[in-house]
Amino acid sequence: MLEGRLGYRTPLSCIVEIQGVGYEVFVPLMADLPEIGGAVKLWIYTIYREDNHSLYGFNTMEERDFFKLIVEKVSGIGPKTALAMLSKFKLPELNGFIMTKNVTMLAGISGIGKKTAEKLILELSDKIKDRAWPGEVLNSAQSDAVLGLVALGYKRPEAETMVRKIMEKFPTASADQLIKNAITIR
Repeated sequence: MLEGRLGYRTPLSCIVEIQGVGYEVFVPLMADLPEIGGAVKLWIYTIYREDNHSLYGFNTMEERDFFKLIVEKVSGIGPKTALAMLSKFKLPELNGFIMTKNVTMLAGISGIGKKTAEKLILELSDKIKDRAWPGEVLNSAQSDAVLGLVALGYKRPEAETMVRKIMEKFPTASADQLIKNAITIR
């Protein structure tokens, strides 16, 4: 774990300053980071290569453990693709896609095709079924609606809130219906 001050950030990385030393840490797009200069605490997974040492940081231990599981147990998926997975979906959603064998949603992640998605499901479904990943799992229509709203320019947390509100009124709505209602009600 690294705990320090946020010195700099980009969408997929940040610099954590600890006693005058800055550590570059790669983070998911959805990482909850403070403003520059704010206190930051990240759970770290380090990858050592011949020519490079890389730090990957996550807001929760569960996210870090999921990342580690993907990188270590699924051949053909490296840290960049694993980070893309956690950048596109929240941990409970990924867990839900794997447990429900939703190849389509997993194959929609950059760097993952249909065969890799099937391999991911095959290799991870037994390993994650007994783990409790925190948070609410969105069904396929909800996830599609959130992605649609994000594509239209909404921030992901705002899109998720909009979809949940619509789901309260229309629990069996399709993704298209969720998007239309979310935009008109807003």
